[in-house]
Amino acid sequence: MNRSWHRLAFVSCVIMILGHASPLSAETPSLGRHISPLLYKLGCSAGECHGSFSGKGNFRLSLFAADADLDYREIHAGFERRINRQSPELSLLLRKPTNQMPHGGGARLQVDSPEYQLLLAWIVAGAPADPLDLPKVQAVRVEPATIMAPPQTAAPTVRVFAKFSDGREADVTPYARFESLDSSIATADRHGHVKTLRAGDTYILAHYAGQIGYLATLAPGPPLTEPFPNEKLDDPIDRALVDKLRRLNVAPAGIVSDTDFLRRVYLDVIGRLPTPDEVRKFLADTSNDKRQQVIDRLLVDPLHAAVWANKFCDAMGADNRTMYDESVYRIFDWMRNRFERNTPWDEIVRGALTGTIADGRSLDELRQENERLTELRKQQSELQKQGKKPDDAKLDGKPWHTKLANRQTLEDFSYNLKFRVQAGPRKGRMDPRPLAQHVATAFLGVRLECAECHKHPHDRWSQQDFFSFTSCFAYLDRGLSPEMREQKLNYINGTYVTSEPQETFPDPKTGEILPPRPLDGPVIEVKAGVDPRLEVWRWMVAPENPYFARAIVNRVWAHYFGRGLIDPVDALAEANPPSHPEILDELVRDFRTHKFDLRHLHRRLLNTRAYQRDWATNTSNHADERNYSHRVLRRMSAELMLDAVNDVTGAKLVIDREVYGGPKDNRTIERAIEMPLSRPRGDDSYVLKIFDKPQRTQSCDCERSSAPNLSQALFFYNDTALVAKITDPAGRLTRLLGSIADNDRLLDELYLAALSRLPTDAERRRSAEHVQSSKSRQEAFEDLFWSLLNRHEFLVTH
Repeated sequence: MNRSWHRLAFVSCVIMILGHASPLSAETPSLGRHISPLLYKLGCSAGECHGSFSGKGNFRLSLFAADADLDYREIHAGFERRINRQSPELSLLLRKPTNQMPHGGGARLQVDSPEYQLLLAWIVAGAPADPLDLPKVQAVRVEPATIMAPPQTAAPTVRVFAKFSDGREADVTPYARFESLDSSIATADRHGHVKTLRAGDTYILAHYAGQIGYLATLAPGPPLTEPFPNEKLDDPIDRALVDKLRRLNVAPAGIVSDTDFLRRVYLDVIGRLPTPDEVRKFLADTSNDKRQQVIDRLLVDPLHAAVWANKFCDAMGADNRTMYDESVYRIFDWMRNRFERNTPWDEIVRGALTGTIADGRSLDELRQENERLTELRKQQSELQKQGKKPDDAKLDGKPWHTKLANRQTLEDFSYNLKFRVQAGPRKGRMDPRPLAQHVATAFLGVRLECAECHKHPHDRWSQQDFFSFTSCFAYLDRGLSPEMREQKLNYINGTYVTSEPQETFPDPKTGEILPPRPLDGPVIEVKAGVDPRLEVWRWMVAPENPYFARAIVNRVWAHYFGRGLIDPVDALAEANPPSHPEILDELVRDFRTHKFDLRHLHRRLLNTRAYQRDWATNTSNHADERNYSHRVLRRMSAELMLDAVNDVTGAKLVIDREVYGGPKDNRTIERAIEMPLSRPRGDDSYVLKIFDKPQRTQSCDCERSSAPNLSQALFFYNDTALVAKITDPAGRLTRLLGSIADNDRLLDELYLAALSRLPTDAERRRSAEHVQSSKSRQEAFEDLFWSLLNRHEFLVTH
């Protein structure tokens, strides 16, 4: 009796020391609320230690302290050798992290520390599991939500509060682990003491029991030497951006010049440089709204749709190594058709997500299609017997206006070898796992790969969430459906929805089969005639969905500004909060209000002052790449680079139309931005390769890189293919040399073509000197043309 009283007093004292008002009785620390979070705070259950997938030293803890049940089983496993009930101080759970025994992770706590005493108290109490009815942690918040402190100063200590399923909140600061997203700007120690180190802004994350809260930390730079610019800002987006810049003592750049704006908007919106005549016309225009007019005109240019069709071929994994070329072309054409018609985004995603071979067609339409295909196969068989190949179909108009591109749905998105089982008894059947991952990344901006094996380290998603979401796509199969077989429609062969799942997924904890359920959505009741993918789409477009609209708004923002409000753009996660949450919220609200109108979204962003700011920096904003104080220079993408070189030199694109079975029509490919294949061939494919055109092997935007490399430098420095384009007898330079005798006029044409501006007086003078010292006029201008293509100004979008 006396010993029990001492234990109770000891535990109560420990909880008081840690400063935590426990929702449990004071008799026993809670595994889920105290012990597991504390082990993560100490680093024991971090990804590089016992929280890794396989654990360390045959001891595995739940990553992020997300699963107290797993922690309980592991701690008590192995005949309870990690705890010692008779002599708690001798427990391995205490002796190893205090380095009283050899420990690969080193010392994690001191014997006389409150953390040690809490662990000891739990073991003394019998190391119990939590009661089944213990309220669960639902969310974490940090107070204050924002702090501002100049560099090298201590900020107020933050407090972390957890909200439980019974509606109560508790201060859990002693058990929270703090993490800075940029430790060069601000840090937080284990007690929540924040210190700013240099000017800028970042977030401090607070991890507790698998949940994440965050604190915005701003460290203003030195006071400005000049008054903050007084600008008339009509759009609340611009006002919010400038308000944050003002708090950071960062002066925004001014408005960009007309020539730089025109070059920028052409490259960003339609993927090509403006022609010399287009530059002259724009410069001569004196109307006040000439920029708005250009934006409106470019948004309906057919190449704008090509830019975005290409971008979503990347996002949707249209890899012509795992698909026939023809399927990749159909994805490109179908998406280009929708973007050109400005189909609302929710309708585009519905068609892409729910595609089948039947495509919603009536039985009569399917019979007619089967008859057409039957006749076509007969003709092909006859030609094959004669040793001939069938002629390509003659297109009436553009390929993205053809019948296939006008179909309601996009079957080809799902008809991909990477979405099929690669080995085992189900080899060749549909594999819903990678399909679910691609859907989440492309249309929700959510990465699920980690959650397939364990609790997602940077987000809320568990294995149960992953497999429930994956189950939504398990009702898809490929081949001849029972309905088509019954109707003898043998050529209507492709993906179709089944009445039973092709694969089921058990709960990793209970073994019970998980029902189909969208992420954080309701369970889908599957019955005859119900396509679970359609229910996923309905969940996506619902007003309360926090991902769907944010994902596309963020992706469009990143395209024009070089980085997303959430960056990377396909990493919408609890541990990756937006740099400007109020701007993202406003854009999402506006996007939904305008019924998912993409053209409206593009137009609004392009007309902001933020988009039209100069790339030239000042002393206060030269280091800023996060807060949109100026245009951040970035290299042209692979497709833009190749098209720009060909446009400027007047060369033709040399790309093979097909690699693994191309489109069976007579289309031509004139621009790299219109080439949908991820792995094209032909002379110009080398440029696409060295400038990092993605091969679409991953469900991740990270495949497209803008990093420089030696091959890129050598291409512009001395590649024979580039020299051939410059000196081509049918190219731009040869034509200009024959038609323009005046060297100044000729120089103007080259500068307008390559840099979208006229040469400066200094550039004219140096060019004239070079022409005079050269062996011939042609050689001199070949050198000058080559030098323009090698300029940083040509290579980047500015």
